[in-house]
Amino acid sequence: MKKTIAFIPSLLFLVLLGSCSPSEPSVSDSSSSSSSPVESTSSASSSSSSVNPLPKKDLYASPDGGKGFNDDADGSKEHPYEFITAINHLTPGSTLYLMKGTYSSFTPYLINAETDLHPATSEEGRKTICPMKGEDGKPVSVTFDFSQMSFSSSNRGISINTDYWTLKDVEVKGAGDNGVYIGGNHNIVEHLDIHDCQDSGLQLGRKASDCTSMDTWPSYNLIKNVTSHDNHDPSGEDSDGFACKLTTGVGNVFDGCISYNNVDDGWDLYAKAETGPIGPVTIQNCIAFNNGITSYGVGTANSDGNGFKLGGESIAVAHIVKNCIAFHNLATGFTDNSNPGTIHIENCTSFNNGTRDWDAANIDMARTSTSLNYYKNIFSYCTGDRVDPITGNSTIANSKDRYKGTADHCLFYCGNSMLYFQDADVCNFEKDDEAGSPYESEVSPFVSITTPQPQASKGKEASEHNDIHHLLRDEEGNIKLGDFLKINPSSPFATMGAGGKALGADLSGD
Repeated sequence: MKKTIAFIPSLLFLVLLGSCSPSEPSVSDSSSSSSSPVESTSSASSSSSSVNPLPKKDLYASPDGGKGFNDDADGSKEHPYEFITAINHLTPGSTLYLMKGTYSSFTPYLINAETDLHPATSEEGRKTICPMKGEDGKPVSVTFDFSQMSFSSSNRGISINTDYWTLKDVEVKGAGDNGVYIGGNHNIVEHLDIHDCQDSGLQLGRKASDCTSMDTWPSYNLIKNVTSHDNHDPSGEDSDGFACKLTTGVGNVFDGCISYNNVDDGWDLYAKAETGPIGPVTIQNCIAFNNGITSYGVGTANSDGNGFKLGGESIAVAHIVKNCIAFHNLATGFTDNSNPGTIHIENCTSFNNGTRDWDAANIDMARTSTSLNYYKNIFSYCTGDRVDPITGNSTIANSKDRYKGTADHCLFYCGNSMLYFQDADVCNFEKDDEAGSPYESEVSPFVSITTPQPQASKGKEASEHNDIHHLLRDEEGNIKLGDFLKINPSSPFATMGAGGKALGADLSGD
């Protein structure tokens, strides 16, 4: 069982976290929101009238900035603020520019009702936190380092519990709980490298315990081109790359994100009977690999090791997963985790998962008798040997996919055999006449299967540690795998998808 979100019972902490507002957030499609700050003057904040809106004013912060009491700090480039003081002063429509360096803190950075003194109430008033640009025109290096924190559910690194914020182009590491936590609405987190935190690298969830209904839970947030890796907690059960679970609303989107070598799962969309269904989540253009053990060999018996975990406790939520890849995860690549559906999964590739759990599958989307999902252009494939990172034993890769619902131009892998659905049809792995047609090919389906990051083994770190956040992205931050798991254009798999296109995902960057 996954843990619930813990809150310190002291009144002081509940005030700092921010109480739940009963009002319903405005509705917009975060997947189409701009990741750049809006340049126009914002609408009035709650602290100023609509007749006299606060003026837009960009500010600067630095690792050794001041608070403006006994120093000259005024938020200018010459006299920058420290981080939270700058948050206090930032007005709607403005940008907080971070100066180069490491922002170290042993206490959380809370953006909430107590610190966001001039909150934005619309897209027009979106506030942005980003590094200033260097002489080369690129963002300067900025790291939020919380490694002085102890392990505690209250020790999140950066919490965004108000609305219409953008945080981009920074590194976050070492938090005593989540690296980044989002409890507000319409927020954008873009191009972050989050790692070595003691819970999920980035998590969405309610901002206070009195937020008891879905309309008060975080909604319409966009997580774009973020990398989360090597997060681990002492139990090994809670540190996922990304978690959108337990108490999250509608319209939350993950786009272009990479989750690898987290001690638990790549993505966790767990729903719990106590709090009921969460809002449907969209995951697109994302990758999950090597989850279940960190690249430093940290893992426990409680570490699940799924790539994309899409539910929990037999609660139906209609998640959407498109153009995503799972490979070399210790357990399953894509699992409904007892979510009976309907999950829409399209243009996805699952390759050589179950490196520890040899009875695990690339695709495990039928864990309840009532599972009813929709699959399109799915490609599940195994090749070579799987080496258990815990025991070092090896066996032939042999996924036994489980699927029920409707399959349209899909190829599943079941017991060293490929089963193909050429058109949209009822699918059920348990019935011979609904499991798909046997398919054979001696042609290698991929241009390359050379892994970008070797897998660690228990107690022994990986042979190399690559900078995946930059290695697998282009200059715009989008995923670019090149030939890795790109469908071989001369293979039959290149035309077996709907419309004569390739099966599976395409994150080559071409």
